[in-house]
Amino acid sequence: MVKEELCLNLGGLPNDCQPKGSVARLEAPTDGKLVTILSIDGGGVRGIIPATIVAFLELQLQKLDGDKARIADYFDFIAGTSTGGLVTAMLTSPNDENQPMFTAKQIIDFYHEHCPQIFPHGKAAKQETTLVAYSKLIFSTFPPNSRMVKAYTNAMLPKYDGKNLKEIIRKLLKQTRLRQTLTNVIIPSYDIKLLQPIVFSTLKARRNDLEDAQLADICLSTSAAQYYLPPHKFKIKSRTFNMVDGGVAANNPTLLAISEVAKEKYLEGKAECLSNIDHSKLLVLSLGTGSSKRNNKLEVGNQSWGLIDWVVGPNNSNAISDVLLTAIDDMVHIYLSAFFQGTSFKDNYLRIQTDSLKSSEAIMDNSNKENLENLEKIGNALLKAPVSEVNLATGLLESVRGEDYTNEAALIKFAERLSAERKRRQARSSNGYQ
Repeated sequence: MVKEELCLNLGGLPNDCQPKGSVARLEAPTDGKLVTILSIDGGGVRGIIPATIVAFLELQLQKLDGDKARIADYFDFIAGTSTGGLVTAMLTSPNDENQPMFTAKQIIDFYHEHCPQIFPHGKAAKQETTLVAYSKLIFSTFPPNSRMVKAYTNAMLPKYDGKNLKEIIRKLLKQTRLRQTLTNVIIPSYDIKLLQPIVFSTLKARRNDLEDAQLADICLSTSAAQYYLPPHKFKIKSRTFNMVDGGVAANNPTLLAISEVAKEKYLEGKAECLSNIDHSKLLVLSLGTGSSKRNNKLEVGNQSWGLIDWVVGPNNSNAISDVLLTAIDDMVHIYLSAFFQGTSFKDNYLRIQTDSLKSSEAIMDNSNKENLENLEKIGNALLKAPVSEVNLATGLLESVRGEDYTNEAALIKFAERLSAERKRRQARSSNGYQ
């Protein structure tokens, strides 16, 4: 792909952003320092996989800079969608001492403790209406576990009423607002009334009170996954939000985060197209939640693939959600790989993802104890796996630098670069430079 083909009109940047002769490159904040970005995909309970990766990275930073080192100290922007949005909030929300509320390791513990409450295994907590009650009489003649009954249930109500999730998040984040996060946060959601993505951003919240939502409302919005949880509605003064899962817009929010960086430079009169951003100024870590692409059991066969087939797939999967989210995730990764690989700064972008989940492991609400423990093991095993890229011919992840160049080794190098950048900033600050 030719580099010039990568130029986009990103997130509301002006149309004259297209290259015209000599174009100035994006300057990172203050004197050319790196812009560091962490991005975390959506995926329900599978969020424990990137949480495990983040915990490893934080441990490496602590080895370099002491036990008090936290992820929020090292990243200029942390972006997260759905379950990734919740991880983002936990990494960046301040406690009473203005330190991150959670260590990365504590987030893993959070998943083990609370996922069975958010997605109660074996009993979907639905609020029954009169219509549902009458419908049950009609469908009572069908076998209780038939696809027809499952399709009816899925069509009438979300799988979970969301009360447990709302209670947990409200207790967790209290009244914390977006402008209070310890570093810049980017969390996408989607307004179904306006039919447009809404990007919650710390920088926007600090400029405009109508953007300054409570983090609890943001997390409930970005995690309101279709079919699984109900939409979330809230207000900021006169502005009303009607929100569903951020995965509709950007399940892999890495490109969105880079777009937001570009827009911030636009506000300073330094707008840039993505293809003209200086690759050397970006240091990006993108974490996936895994897919079952290698073990996928979806196939067309002789089926008609109507509504029931799309909503109730094999092994209790949600076929339409699995297909769309996997496609979104892969396209962002393919795009950014092309963006970085054609330069001498390909190590500035690291994507850690697995496509080898079993069907039962890929289900985003499989909250039984064995599965959560297994997902953590998958996260730890992913550290030992080689750094990989998507093979465009097969769509599968393949090793790009040999079996010895593992995600663990790449993260150790990444931590060293983060630590060196932070120390450089601290030295400049102590010398009176910004």
